[in-house]
Amino acid sequence: DIDILADDIYETYKLIPDVKKIAEEGLGVEQVNNILYLAFEGMEVATKNSKDNLVQIPIFLVLNKKSRALHGNDVDAIYKKIERLYLMNRRGEQTPLSDVVKIVKVQSNPTIMHKDLKRMVNVIAETDNVSQVYPLLDARAKMQEYFSKEYEVKTAPFSTYMFDLELIDKKTGEAFLLRWDGEMKVTLDTFRDLGMAFISALVLIFFLLVVYYKSFALSAIILGGSFLSLIGVIVGHWVADLVTTQTFFLTATSLIGFIALMGISSRNSLLLIDFAMALINKDNMEKKRAIAHASATRAIPIFLTAIAIILGSALLASDPIFGGLGVALISGTVAAVFVSLLFVPVLMDNTKAMDKKA
Repeated sequence: DIDILADDIYETYKLIPDVKKIAEEGLGVEQVNNILYLAFEGMEVATKNSKDNLVQIPIFLVLNKKSRALHGNDVDAIYKKIERLYLMNRRGEQTPLSDVVKIVKVQSNPTIMHKDLKRMVNVIAETDNVSQVYPLLDARAKMQEYFSKEYEVKTAPFSTYMFDLELIDKKTGEAFLLRWDGEMKVTLDTFRDLGMAFISALVLIFFLLVVYYKSFALSAIILGGSFLSLIGVIVGHWVADLVTTQTFFLTATSLIGFIALMGISSRNSLLLIDFAMALINKDNMEKKRAIAHASATRAIPIFLTAIAIILGSALLASDPIFGGLGVALISGTVAAVFVSLLFVPVLMDNTKAMDKKA
């Protein structure tokens, strides 16, 4: 659904008192205005004081429904109504209201929208069963192609407004800004904030591992395994989108799953490295054998943890909001198990940081 947040232009009628005729008839402008209000809307004509009320009680005078009704929507209908209303002047003479009032047909005044002191027009759209990002990108591409004939189209730099388009008229040089706001802006802000949180988590995990192991190589192995497990999140969303009727996209909750998986996959690698290093340094076991023994021994705790996470996340997978988080945790955990037991041991065997300390 597409709509424009703007007032529709429609015809309206103004009842303008004719000051000259009012003076000639011996009437007052306020008198005419009051009768007009009474004829169409009604008005407060007096107040009543009561000892039971702290404020005055207004007395509102209005014509009955039949008298207020207009038998038509044109000048003639309004004229016929006001010609039945009479005003009495100071001389006691009665004058029809239609003799001292002009009826003028005018166009309605639309609301002029502004933002940051600039004129704007809001165009809104609603998508069904699809993320708003993909229709937006399609619409943006078509707009660039369409407006390029008459306008110079400039794209915005990388930011939360990176989908904006600046349109400059090739003839007049007048500039227009096409800004994707609203839900799209909220989405980009959310991705930006979660992306910063994800990067911060990576940096903090890496430095904590460096302090703990006193080795950049081992820290890189752990984070490398975590990154590889994140590939499972993307594959999991793709598979879930194929085999289910529900549409799965990488959403903000999916990014939360990314951050959570960094801790899960890092924990798996830590179990292997700590146990293997203990076997090498304390039990004097050969490195390859120690890594193989650690992988076989720690496989059961890793599998049990993965099963618990998958079963718990299965409840989220069908949720329309947290479905991305559920799919991310399930698919990422499966990938983390394979990476921890197949990829990480190979890297451990090929780094000198796992050698026996003298």
